[in-house]
Amino acid sequence: MSNGRTYHLAAILRRNGHVVRIGENTDKTHPRFKRQYADGTWSSHMHAEMNVLRFAEPGDELEVMRFKKCDHERTMAKPCLLCVDQIRKAGIKRVRFTNWDGEWEELEL
Repeated sequence: MSNGRTYHLAAILRRNGHVVRIGENTDKTHPRFKRQYADGTWSSHMHAEMNVLRFAEPGDELEVMRFKKCDHERTMAKPCLLCVDQIRKAGIKRVRFTNWDGEWEELEL
């Protein structure tokens, strides 16, 4: 994963306990995720969660983690509000993410 950042953020989509897809933050775009910011500019780049939600089915589970490139230490990866909205629309039943201490927490949907 070469993204030009000091960290990697990955989302793992699971179905019935099996990995379906792994996504990362990317500059790729997708019309489903087009949004307008408060300053009037538009964006449609995909966060790691959005990258895998294209393949999600209701009842799937999602894990989101951020880790530093220098030492691979895990850190905060709580989905943003835009991603949480898309997660709910996709019918994801469970979301776990790494917190600032690198431990897993569950997102309340």
